[in-house]
Amino acid sequence: SMSLGTLRHAASARISSGVFHRRTRQIAVPHSRPAFLSRRALGAGVVFTVLASSTRGSRAMAASCSAAASHTGYPAPIIVPPPEGGATKAVCIFLHGLGDTGHGWADVATQMPIEGVRWIFPTARTIPVTLNGGMKMTGWYDIKDLSVEGNVDDRAQTLGSSSYINALIEDAISEGVPSDKILLGGFSQGGVIALTAALRSPNKLAGVAAMSTYLALRDDYPGALSAHATSLPVFLAHGTDDQVLRYEYGQRTQEKLQQMGFQNLDFKTYPGMGHSACQEELRALAKFITKCLAL
Repeated sequence: SMSLGTLRHAASARISSGVFHRRTRQIAVPHSRPAFLSRRALGAGVVFTVLASSTRGSRAMAASCSAAASHTGYPAPIIVPPPEGGATKAVCIFLHGLGDTGHGWADVATQMPIEGVRWIFPTARTIPVTLNGGMKMTGWYDIKDLSVEGNVDDRAQTLGSSSYINALIEDAISEGVPSDKILLGGFSQGGVIALTAALRSPNKLAGVAAMSTYLALRDDYPGALSAHATSLPVFLAHGTDDQVLRYEYGQRTQEKLQQMGFQNLDFKTYPGMGHSACQEELRALAKFITKCLAL
């Protein structure tokens, strides 16, 4: 069980000129790029005020996973066990945005202490990112253009990262967690991979949460959908003032999923929110997770 009061001060987004300050590390970009691209175009975007104990201490540990270990180049995920040391009955796997790490969202686990739920926060590999002048940073795939019209998906890296997430799912199943008690989620680039993995997964999952993101490789669908994908609970959320991934991305994703017959789709719009998260959104996410896992 969980009290939504734990999210009372869960998130505060601090934005300056569209550039996010989350473990700030300035990176060089071509002068032709807009100012906001100087800070991880699809990056973390959220500064969490942590009121509970930090996940970076005894509650965070490195993963040692058999299937996932076969995917080279990925740092060990941050793993946060169920609150009060209880048995693991369900797993939430949440993916960060471009330039961030698993630590960037790990505080969510202490803000949503759901009994029986283990959180896994994987970190992407370090790759050159064309959009940021070829600079190397953590990314689930390369990206060259942020516009809806000019964004061409990197098929190999998108599917490669999705395969890694599926390996984390398989590891959880091998440890005795039923697939329908495993939920995927992600922000920005992480949301792209969460959606890709969930829609194609051979396992029937509990649900998928995709925040400030979009559906990649659109032309693959509906052919690439798993047999049970359209019954998957989907939580979409997007801010109307997103200057990194425009609100249109969220609208197009909702429309595509509706056209394919998704029966349990919730698209939440947050007026005035940029490429970040807000308290109201995290409350909605907590309700979605609790309902999907039904512990």
